[in-house]
Amino acid sequence: MINETYTSTEEKAAQLYDRFCSRASKDDEFSDWAGYRAELTRFVINHTRSGGSLLILGAGKCNDLDLAKLSDHCGSITLSDYRPETAEDALCRYGITASAASERVTFLEADYVGIPDSAYLRYTELLLEIMKKLRDEQGDSLEEIAGQELQKLQTCLEQIYQDNEAYEIDLGEAAFDYGVIEGVHSQLNNSFRGLFQYVRKDVEDQAGEVKYAEDLNAAIFAVTRRHTKKIVLRFNEAVFAAVREGLIYGYEKNIIYTPEGADHPTIGTVDGARQAGEVINELSAEDRMSCLWPLSRRRGIKFEMEVRYLSAMNLSR
Repeated sequence: MINETYTSTEEKAAQLYDRFCSRASKDDEFSDWAGYRAELTRFVINHTRSGGSLLILGAGKCNDLDLAKLSDHCGSITLSDYRPETAEDALCRYGITASAASERVTFLEADYVGIPDSAYLRYTELLLEIMKKLRDEQGDSLEEIAGQELQKLQTCLEQIYQDNEAYEIDLGEAAFDYGVIEGVHSQLNNSFRGLFQYVRKDVEDQAGEVKYAEDLNAAIFAVTRRHTKKIVLRFNEAVFAAVREGLIYGYEKNIIYTPEGADHPTIGTVDGARQAGEVINELSAEDRMSCLWPLSRRRGIKFEMEVRYLSAMNLSR
């Protein structure tokens, strides 16, 4: 992905960003999500007519939707994601041959956010520079310098979002009878916070505790949170315009987190999903269901999902 020549900090930032983008789950998602996949697939089939065309947003490897059953039910399926290799994995997993796929299952590469790699790299490099500066600084001036560095980080993020405001999502020229969004909204604007945790862990593994780490995390969240709803609304607008008959719309209503050794779970909400819920609560749904998505058995994370079916005429309200 990264081909240019970098200085030491740039090189490190590029390596970390590449690793962040290519990271893989350590859970057996296909096996662990079997019950959730069956519930969600059944809901989709029950709310789409046989032979209709279906757009699956953020399809990934289709661990949460049974692509074999859906391809038998639908006339055509379009898997939309920003990584083409995930569609290949999905087709292989469900035993759909290339010849069958060419007739019934196609792939649409799409970026739902539009922030370029160069911006994420610039941000990652700045994180490394700030962490190094705070690590090396000693004495009474540390707190003042930390405040200046936090402001520098927030200014960088605000500029990235400002540059992104005019971005338009391209879902192609074709319209689809139905669409499925499930657990996508929470992923739209989480890369900056995810990168921070990734860089922090790497630095701490190499050089010890990152000073003012929680303040850095809070500063990043303060900026990203201000922009999440705009990104959610832009994504929804593109999806709503792409469907003719109806949309299955699912989001994480609650996160249930029970780390290893804990007696009681922590229950909270997820940024992006929370805004997705606010949007959908303003629209009339023809049907809904709640189900449990066991996201990561290893980390003890589950989601209480809210799934709704909305007819296209209600999406324009």
